[in-house]
Amino acid sequence: MNLGQLENLIAEIRLVSFADDKTSLGNALALAHEERLINEGASEFNVVAWVDLDDFKELNGEHGYEAGDVAIREVGETLYKLVVDELQAKAFRKSGDEFVILLKQDVIEKFLSAAPSFGSIPFSYNEKELRTALSFGYVRSDGKMSFDDLLRRAEDACKHAKAQGDGSWVEWTEDIEVNPLVRRSGRCLKCGAKIGCDVPQRNAPAKLRCCPCCGESL
Repeated sequence: MNLGQLENLIAEIRLVSFADDKTSLGNALALAHEERLINEGASEFNVVAWVDLDDFKELNGEHGYEAGDVAIREVGETLYKLVVDELQAKAFRKSGDEFVILLKQDVIEKFLSAAPSFGSIPFSYNEKELRTALSFGYVRSDGKMSFDDLLRRAEDACKHAKAQGDGSWVEWTEDIEVNPLVRRSGRCLKCGAKIGCDVPQRNAPAKLRCCPCCGESL
């Protein structure tokens, strides 16, 4: 094997090792490579977005984990088409149903205009027409923050987006830092429904007041 063949082999191995096993996106190892570039100030990307599937546990619980895998694959194809192909951004499946996108600031508006496409992503499983949806949060880099800090802020913004409904997006601001989401939960004594929601701490009630299923006071 000559030097050129060896270099090609190394490139192929690297490409395979950076590929996600369920989607056409990069995997956690590929994301770690980009993390190093960002921390070294050598990356062209200055916006980090955290993307999460909405109600993924419920999808798995109702239709099984194989249906969840199909949903993840469809999400990967959607992100590849709308983000990687059209915006020349990079997208990764970090783990499970969590995705990370790296963007340049000059394509933010185009990225946000694609948000309605994330609100309902149809797919088929066992001859059933199902759907999933995404919510996402993003943060703009100031060139000084570490990748871990950027990712944490994007994830916090995504939690606020998920509380707003399918296809929602939220940009990280200082208010998210000082007014984090808190969990309020309970169980209805009349219909037995288990209730839970995340609300901003500043406006959070001490407890839930009524059941959204039957309207009974809690």
